[in-house]
Amino acid sequence: MSHTTSAAVDIARRMDRLPVLRSHRFMTLVVGAGLFFDCYENFLAVTIAKVLERDFALSGMTLSLVLASAFIGQFIGALLLGRLADRIGRRRAFIVNLLLYCGFSLVAAFSPSAWWLIVCRFIAGVGIGGEYALADSYLSELLPARVRGRYISWAYTVSFFGVPAVGVLALWLVPLSPAGIAGWRWLFVIGALGGVLVWWVRRAVPESPRWLALHGRVDAATRIVERLEDCLLYTSPSPRDLSTSR
Repeated sequence: MSHTTSAAVDIARRMDRLPVLRSHRFMTLVVGAGLFFDCYENFLAVTIAKVLERDFALSGMTLSLVLASAFIGQFIGALLLGRLADRIGRRRAFIVNLLLYCGFSLVAAFSPSAWWLIVCRFIAGVGIGGEYALADSYLSELLPARVRGRYISWAYTVSFFGVPAVGVLALWLVPLSPAGIAGWRWLFVIGALGGVLVWWVRRAVPESPRWLALHGRVDAATRIVERLEDCLLYTSPSPRDLSTSR
């Protein structure tokens, strides 16, 4: 235990000594892209509330549940998936929360009833809640301490563009029925496909060296840090090169 703790402290010190690298910026952008679609989903139901009320003949209570279901799911997701990330690692937890979000956002697009939509948005919300908790911990562990706040702020700045994005898309698609499918359903499809794209890109990010070291996987953590330190002498490694050491 003392050896593992000592190794974790050494890994943390080496990570904090690093300058800001291309890999740091890439990982910040990738995390921000995931948060972008979380904001997109959060404001989606509010943006199309009137259309949902009309198509499903919603009462006040049912409409409130449609709007609140994702936020209730986020509360649970932040609690459960945050703990899961501590057990299985940040990288694997990213996969779990994105699969929940993408899968159930896609299913929500084909909801035959309001209650179907409520359940799908609740489960997608669990994935979103996990994303927020995980994004903060992952970036905190990957970034040097002296720039951590600034780069986490940049990740959230990227995320906030999800709000106008869903508004513009709703303004364009809601009056239409592409391929005979109501425009509001396409908004859920776009969110799900965007999440799949983020998942695809995130396969290239490495596991957190700090998490690896704390869980006794010191060799894997050291290999990732060494690749980052090599940037001081050579060019930055690609994130895919870093992800092989996990």
